[in-house]
Amino acid sequence: MPRKDASSQLTAPLAWTVLILSVAQAVAVIIPLALFGGEPNDDGVDLLISPAGYAFAIWAVIYVLSAVTGYMFVRGLDSGTQFGKRLAVDLAVACGAAALWLIVSAASIDWLPSILLTVMALALLDAARIAAHPVENPSSTTTLVRITIGIYAGWATAAVFVNWASDIARSGAADESSVGWQLVVLIIAALVGVTVTYLYGSALPALPITLAWALLAIAVNAWSDSTPIAVTAVVGIIAVALAYWASTRRGAVSEGALSRA
Repeated sequence: MPRKDASSQLTAPLAWTVLILSVAQAVAVIIPLALFGGEPNDDGVDLLISPAGYAFAIWAVIYVLSAVTGYMFVRGLDSGTQFGKRLAVDLAVACGAAALWLIVSAASIDWLPSILLTVMALALLDAARIAAHPVENPSSTTTLVRITIGIYAGWATAAVFVNWASDIARSGAADESSVGWQLVVLIIAALVGVTVTYLYGSALPALPITLAWALLAIAVNAWSDSTPIAVTAVVGIIAVALAYWASTRRGAVSEGALSRA
C-alpha cells in the first residue's frame, strides 16, 4: 500500500475540530429561532444587489459537504491535498465563523457579522489556493475537498460584499434605494470573483459555478427594480465564464510544460 504524502496528512485533533465545527455551523441555524425568535438578517435592508431568496438554499449544500469533508478527514486523517493541515485550519475557521455569524446576525449586532464573513472569506480563499494546488495522486478526498471549498469560497466571496453593503445602508451612510454605490459594490465583487476564478477555477470548477449562481440570483432579484444592476450581474456571469475558460487554458499550458520537463 503506497505511503501517503506526509504534507497531506492531518492530526486527529485537527480532523475532529473540522468535523465538530462543520456540524456546529449547521446546528447553529436553529439558535437564532430559539434565542431571538428570528432568522439571521431579519432586520437587514432590502438592497438592490441582494440575491433572490432561493439562492440561499446553497447553505444546505455547504453544510452537508462540510460535514462530509470533516468525516472524511477523521476517517482517513488525510486531506487529499498538499499542505493539508493549513487547509483544515482554514476550513475549521470558516465553519466556526459561520456558526458565530448566524448568532450575532440574528442578534442584530452591527458590523460584527460582516467582520465574521470577511474572516470566513479570507480563510476560504486561502483554502481554495491550497485545494487548487496540483496533487500527484488525486483521491476521492481530493475531489470532495475541491468541491466543498469551491462552493463555500465562491458563496462567501459574494456574500461578504452584500453583507458589508447591508451594514453600510443600515448605518445610514448610504441610501438602500440608490443604484450608484451598489453598482460599484457589485462591480468590485464581480472583479474579485473573476480574479479568483482565473487563479483557481481550472482546479475548482465549483467556485465559478457558485459565483454565477450568486450573480444570477442578484440579476433575478434586481430585474424589475434596477436594469443597471441586473445587466451588470449578467455581464459578471459572462466575465466569470471567460475567466474560467482562461484558467483552464492556463492550466493546460502548465500541465504541458510539466510533462515536457
